[in-house]
Amino acid sequence: MSIIKTLKLYILKAFDLKEEELNKTLLLQLNIFIIITCLLIIKPTINSLFLSELTSDALPLGYVLTAIVAIIGYHFYDKALEKYPLNIVIDRTLIGSIISLILFAFAFSFKLNNGFLLYIPYVWVAIFGLLTASQFWILANLVYNVREAKRVFGFIGAGAIAGGIFGGYLTSLLTRFFNSEHLLFIAALLLAICIPITRYIWKYEVEKLNPFQVSLRTSPKSESPIKLIKQSKLLSLIAVVIGISVLVAKLVDYQYSDYASRLINDPDELTSFFGFWFSTLSVISLLIQLFLTKRIVGTFGVGKSLLWLPSGILVGSILLLLIPQLWVIVFIKIVDGSLKQSVNKASTELLSIPIPIEIKKKTKTFTDVVIDSIATGLAGFILIFFINGLNISSTYISLIIISLICVWLYFIYHLKNEYIIAFKGLLEDSSVKKEKTNKKEIKVTSIVNTVINVLQNGNKKQVLHMLQKTLEVKDERFFFAIKELLNHPSAKIKFLAIENLYFLKSENLCDTIEPMVYNVDQEVTTAAFRYLSKHYKKNTVELFNTYLNIEDKTIKNAALIGLSLELRNNVSLQNKFSLEQRIESALTEYNQLQNEEDKTYKIHAILESIGNARIQKFYDVIKNNLESKNLNILKTAIYSASKTLDEQFVNLIIPHLTDKDTRKDAVDALFLFGEPIIEILYKNVKFEFIDIEDAPYVISVIEKFASQKAINTLIKLTTDTEHTIKIEAIEALKRLKWKYPNLIIKDHFIVSKIIDECYLYQNTLSVIHSQIVIQYKKNAENPETKDENQARKSLINLLEQRLDRQLQRIFRFLGIKYPPHDVDPILNSILNGKEEQRIHAIEFLDNLLDKQLKKELIPVAESALYETNSEEKIKKLNLKILSETECYHELLKRKDVKLKLAVLYLIEKSKNLKFNSLLEMVIETDSNEKIRQKASKTLNHL
Repeated sequence: MSIIKTLKLYILKAFDLKEEELNKTLLLQLNIFIIITCLLIIKPTINSLFLSELTSDALPLGYVLTAIVAIIGYHFYDKALEKYPLNIVIDRTLIGSIISLILFAFAFSFKLNNGFLLYIPYVWVAIFGLLTASQFWILANLVYNVREAKRVFGFIGAGAIAGGIFGGYLTSLLTRFFNSEHLLFIAALLLAICIPITRYIWKYEVEKLNPFQVSLRTSPKSESPIKLIKQSKLLSLIAVVIGISVLVAKLVDYQYSDYASRLINDPDELTSFFGFWFSTLSVISLLIQLFLTKRIVGTFGVGKSLLWLPSGILVGSILLLLIPQLWVIVFIKIVDGSLKQSVNKASTELLSIPIPIEIKKKTKTFTDVVIDSIATGLAGFILIFFINGLNISSTYISLIIISLICVWLYFIYHLKNEYIIAFKGLLEDSSVKKEKTNKKEIKVTSIVNTVINVLQNGNKKQVLHMLQKTLEVKDERFFFAIKELLNHPSAKIKFLAIENLYFLKSENLCDTIEPMVYNVDQEVTTAAFRYLSKHYKKNTVELFNTYLNIEDKTIKNAALIGLSLELRNNVSLQNKFSLEQRIESALTEYNQLQNEEDKTYKIHAILESIGNARIQKFYDVIKNNLESKNLNILKTAIYSASKTLDEQFVNLIIPHLTDKDTRKDAVDALFLFGEPIIEILYKNVKFEFIDIEDAPYVISVIEKFASQKAINTLIKLTTDTEHTIKIEAIEALKRLKWKYPNLIIKDHFIVSKIIDECYLYQNTLSVIHSQIVIQYKKNAENPETKDENQARKSLINLLEQRLDRQLQRIFRFLGIKYPPHDVDPILNSILNGKEEQRIHAIEFLDNLLDKQLKKELIPVAESALYETNSEEKIKKLNLKILSETECYHELLKRKDVKLKLAVLYLIEKSKNLKFNSLLEMVIETDSNEKIRQKASKTLNHL
């Protein structure tokens, strides 16, 4: 066996990789290695040149400018990602960075970058580090699905650590042969290698993904992360603690840079010094992470582990006041740089266990970028005041650091207490309410011990809840507690235990899990097969051949599903395991089965496997079963169609929203497509591509996303749509507004919609009154035919029904602006209450509304008190009397199919050629095919 093959097998085994993942994983690892190596060349170089020219007195302003540029840049960068594809943004970032480095190198070489201009490269390098690393991890998330990412990101991250070690030492070595400014040319040359790597990865790994897959693999768009943080006390305290740690780190960094620049005057030596210590910090951090972090967190608990970083800096700061030497500040820097990325980071991640994963995702970028930038800017202002303003020595910054550490420790204490409260809430939420149990209350102590305690002693719901949480963390310390759950009587707990153990490596449990393929619960058997496909020591293909050819049909079906799940999105592995042929064999076997129950189970397994593996060749099988008369098979087909994430299935799932038996499954299935489906559903409804019966139920799918994009789409659906769609959209907006206060529905939108509805109400009254007048005049001058008279009466009756609808919409909109429990009873009292109740309802409305709404809405509400469209009502609202043509023109412009058909029917029965121009307008402009056909038929008839 060759050395390369041996090394390859070792890497695959040691780092939990699959053979077909190796090339892209190594390329990504090389990419991040080069990026961090470049950063570790650029940062010490620019810092040393900056400090040699401007001294440490310029650092405070540098911090402030970095913070301002980072926050502004974060906003515009976010907009750029919305406007351009990620590969274009990455490409332009890399090319722009290379050009910038070359320009900086020339500017430094020819002494053109002096004075205030030095702030440009100083700020640039801070933004470069943040931007390139962020882009890299977004790209990596697109290359792997969630399950794959959990396995390979540790290995890819090792590339970043290696780059951090290699880059600094390389910089220290290169300063012996090159001037500091020339190192920027080397960094530019290295960075250029990332361009073909990124383009290759994008072309062969990302381009094949459809918008739904991209959406599922990227972090959800954050809607007002500030509000999300404010709503969670635990998240707020985590943000404060992170902010203080960054603030202290910047003050330490200032002292470190100040001491180094005062003691080392030569820029090349200073570059070498910074490069050496940047790498040394990475080495120490790595050693602590590998050998001490788990022991520290395990022994002292997360709360006490959080104290290590501030305590270490506190000891160093006190020592610096007594012995103001460079080695002391280097010690503080080592404590800060090493413990922050190891013990402190691990503890903070565990502290966020009670926070829902979606909230964590939505607030992560804000915490990493904005809070970091605000803390950096604040550090700059503190230093400007004390160093530049009061002209004190940098040694005495330690007094400020000591004060801030006291505040830091105070918030850590409250953070630990809030964590205990949040964890108790988590356990209570997952307990059966009012359930009497003999078990003792689970005490919340250290995080790791509490999690283990819940897994060992919690009730069923608590254990299930905790297993879902540990699945997010992937921590080996929970291995043995989870392993014990393989013997739990609950099938759901067994399933989740196997799912957790799939990612843990403390022990290979194939011998324990293989017998579980015989479990009666298919979820358990499927999870067991997935575990075996990853951890089986012998030939995995032979293993599946054995179980796929077994007599037991349940095991055979579970093996097929488990295999399809594991081979999802991986064509080479699907070929290796002959998945297509296996599904074909299963279809042949299905057609030969006589027993209906066996046939049902078999088609379930086939449908799930096709959906899981996304094999287009068999999509017709899903399509055929989307018309199945068997409800259970139909539900499986709907679910499998959604698992394909193929847009062709969207319009095939939508009709199943109408049937109450499949409605929930169809809503869940469409939701699985992710946020890109919102735009597709909107277009289907807006342009009437789907049946009017299905359209209102589409609203519930959009509502389920509970995001700002969903809100904005629902707002658009309240304009120029059918009444049933409008009502559903308004109700969805109302529910979202009061359930999710972080979502924004602008007040002026609600006010303008209410005013529009008031005008529409008055317009409808005008049309009704005009029709009554026209009917009266015609009967007096030239009596209408019986058909025309009946058609006009039908139109008037329909318009009176529309008045009730419009009032209903007005008050539904009011329920978004004002609490629904205040608004909802008012309309019922106005329409159905006794006279005294109706008057009180108007008075209450008068007190509730603001001036603008009161002016428009009160007359409309009062008009509803009148039983008929009396002259008094017409005069009170100052309504305009319309001609017959104006009436029809107004009604034909509305988005109301039934009303338009009634108008066209009346025009047909009137047999009046003066309406031909109206009919031609409808034929040319109306979006509804049914209406256009009716108008054309009426025109021909006339």
